Amino acid sequence: MRKIIKVSFITVCLFITSLTFSQNRIDAGFKQVVSEASDKLWVSQPDMSDPVTVNAELVWSNNREQLAVVMKVRVLENWHIYAYVPGSQPYITTELKLSVPDGVTPVDKWEKPGAYPSADGVYIYEGSLVFVHYFSVDKPVKEKQIETGLYYQTCDLKQCLPPQTKMRKLTL
Repeated sequence: MRKIIKVSFITVCLFITSLTFSQNRIDAGFKQVVSEASDKLWVSQPDMSDPVTVNAELVWSNNREQLAVVMKVRVLENWHIYAYVPGSQPYITTELKLSVPDGVTPVDKWEKPGAYPSADGVYIYEGSLVFVHYFSVDKPVKEKQIETGLYYQTCDLKQCLPPQTKMRKLTL
């Protein structure tokens, strides 16, 4: 009797582990759909009065068990925002913001674009950027919202503008 209980317990543990793993794994086909959606996501052209523009959208898997928050950012040519700033520097590192309802569980951390090294250990983002965050959806979440955006400081070679936050609300 003891052996059967041990085997049953192990079987249940393996089943739960595989179920959790399958919910937290992002299918390559879904990643491709997200990549295509991010390519098509429209973002307004930045200008001197607003050197950083932001847009975001939700992309669902076919079975609606997973979704991705895709945020696209455009930084005006010759301007940048900060990917990483060491403590010895006065600039502000860009912070990605995200608020999700119950039933929407992060699969991993944000996928971020590559940053460029700058002076004194600082890393910057320039040009067109795409940030993606994947989630599993545990229960129906209709008519709820996800809020996403970023807090950043933008600079060019002559000046830095005051820090700013830009947010987008996305309805599930």
